[in-house]
Amino acid sequence: MKHKILFIAILTCLTTSVFSQNLNDSWQIGVGFGITKFNESDAAYIGDQYLFQVPVLSLTMPLGGHFSFDGAMSFNTIDDVGFIKNSAKYFSMDGSFRYNFDAMFDKFAPYVFIGGSVVDSERKMTPTLNAGAGGILWVSDNIGINPQLYYKHSFEGYESMRSHIQGTLGIVFKLNWSSMSKGGHRSKSSASCYYDRI
Repeated sequence: MKHKILFIAILTCLTTSVFSQNLNDSWQIGVGFGITKFNESDAAYIGDQYLFQVPVLSLTMPLGGHFSFDGAMSFNTIDDVGFIKNSAKYFSMDGSFRYNFDAMFDKFAPYVFIGGSVVDSERKMTPTLNAGAGGILWVSDNIGINPQLYYKHSFEGYESMRSHIQGTLGIVFKLNWSSMSKGGHRSKSSASCYYDRI
């Protein structure tokens, strides 16, 4: 009986350690690309149905627990290179509050977010209300692949922009500042992994 209780206790600890890893609890920087899609009626007003953004830059700050704040900027600096063709201007500054779920399949950390953007089109800058989801596949302790999908809602009172979807794909890098001591050396009390255990 004691052996069964010990086995169950060990199994519970192992299961908890695997499924309670918040892999997105560090400062992160990212770089990638994006594409926005408007519906057909709005595309005629904006100037194109698909607009490409290169680069998309991001900075993520942990807030504690499972929450973080993400800031991003999207540029369409490339107008006509290969399949990338932009017939309209698109620049966006985004701010999002994320809820990071515990790790799935060991290295994949999904999240959902809400926030807002200021989008600069051919006419003027317009605010949008955003919601979306994404996830980071950590291919190493410090490097991850980050796909995410935004829905950006433009209110009817603003005539310079229309609601649209933006998808981005980027590479993120962890900045493990919290594990460094004041002298520039890794703190002995910091964990060897880059996540907190619940």
